[in-house]
Amino acid sequence: SSHFFREPVWRQPPGRVPQAKAAAKRVTRSGSSSMSVFSLDERGLQAAMAWGIWCFYMASFGVWGLTSFRACLKQQRARPVCRSLLPREADFYSIRFLAAYLVFDLLRAFDTCFDSDDGVCRAVFGVMPWGFRLVSWGLRDLMLLGAITSVVVFNVGWTHKALGLPEPRGLQRLLWLALLVSMAALCASFAALVSTNRQSYQATGAVSVVLLNMAWALANRRIMTEVLPELEAATTKTSEADEETSWLPSAIADVRAVTRLISTASVVVMFLFPILAMERIVLRGAHGMPLVPSVPLDQWVGDATAPLISERPVGMSLNPSLEIVELLIGWLQCVYTWRVGVREVTSRSPRGPPGDVPPECGFISLDELGSAAAAELDIAGHRCDPPTTTNGWCAAESLFGDRRGITLLLRRKARCDVATGAPAAGQQSASAWNS
Repeated sequence: SSHFFREPVWRQPPGRVPQAKAAAKRVTRSGSSSMSVFSLDERGLQAAMAWGIWCFYMASFGVWGLTSFRACLKQQRARPVCRSLLPREADFYSIRFLAAYLVFDLLRAFDTCFDSDDGVCRAVFGVMPWGFRLVSWGLRDLMLLGAITSVVVFNVGWTHKALGLPEPRGLQRLLWLALLVSMAALCASFAALVSTNRQSYQATGAVSVVLLNMAWALANRRIMTEVLPELEAATTKTSEADEETSWLPSAIADVRAVTRLISTASVVVMFLFPILAMERIVLRGAHGMPLVPSVPLDQWVGDATAPLISERPVGMSLNPSLEIVELLIGWLQCVYTWRVGVREVTSRSPRGPPGDVPPECGFISLDELGSAAAAELDIAGHRCDPPTTTNGWCAAESLFGDRRGITLLLRRKARCDVATGAPAAGQQSASAWNS
C-alpha cells in the first residue's frame, strides 16, 4: 500500500528531492558500469578470437609453403630419372598454380579482415590499402580457380581418350571460357567496390564464381555418370586378365576422388552464394552502406585502409566465417599438393618401354596418358603384342620393378599363342625364357 499511495517526487518535501536524485544517479551509474564491464569482456573475447585465427593462419602458411616447395622440388628432380616418377600434366601445372596462390594469399591475409554486423570489414593492423588488398585477392582467386579448371579439363580429356572417344573440345573450351568470364566479373565487382564504396559489390563478386562452378558441375557430371563407369568396367576386365595395368585403377580412383570433391564444392557454391548475396543486398540494404565508414558513398577508397577491430562500436560483433572458409581452402589445397606431389606416385603413372627416355617437358601429357590407358585396355582385351626384346629379364625389371614381370610376360605370351592357335611356340618361348 505504501508503494501505491506514496507521494510523487515533485510533491515530496524539498529536503527529500536531492536524496531521490542522488539515489537515481547512483543506480544509473552502477548499471552503466556493469554494462560497460560486460561489453569490455565480450569485446576482449572477440579480439582474442580474431588474433588467434590470425596466428593460426600465419602458422599454416609455413606448413603450406613447405609442402608446396617439396612437391615442386620432387617433380623437378624426377624429370631426368624415370617416366613413372613424372607427374601428370594437370598435377604439374596445378601445383605451380597453387604455389602462386599461397604467395598472393599471404599478401592478402597479412592484414586479415573480419566481417562484422554492419558489413564493414575490420582489420587486425589496418595498414593495407583496399586497392592492394583487392588486387592480391583477385590474383589469388585466379591461381586457385585456374588450378581447379586445369584439373577438370585434364580429367575430362584423358578419360575420354582412354575409351577411344574423341576428346570433348567443346566442353573444355566451355570450362576455360567460364573461367575467363568469372574472373572478368570478379574484377569488375572489385573495381566498382573501390570506386563507389558500396558493400553490395562484395556480394556481386561472390556471385561471379557461380558460372564457373556450374561449368565444373557439368563436366564432373559427365565424368561420373558417363565416362568413369565404362572405364572402370573395362579396367576390371583387364585386371582380371592381366596384372600389368596396376597403375590404371589408381589413376581412376584419383579422378573419382577429385571429381567428388570439386562437385561437392560446386553444389555448395551454386546454392549458398546467391542466397547470401540476396540476404546482404535485399534484407540488409548493402547498396546503401559504405565499406569504409570514414569515406562517403560514391568515393574512391582504393588508398583507404580498413578500420581496426579494436575501433568497432560497442555491441558490434565480428563474424570470422569468411576467414575460416579461407583456412579450410588452404588446408584442402595443402592435402592435394601433398597427395599428388610429395607422396610416392609410381603406382599412378604408366611406365614406358625399356630404355624409354622421359619427356623434356617434365610431365606426362593428356594425350600420352590417354593413349597409354587405351593401349593397356587394348592389349589385354583385343590385341596380342608379346615383347620382342631379346633381354626379357631386363624388360620385365624395367617394366614392373620386380621378378613378377617374367611371369606376367609369359602368361601374356601364352594367351596370345593360344588365341592364334600356336601353343607350341608359347611353350618354346616359355622354356627359352626360363632357361
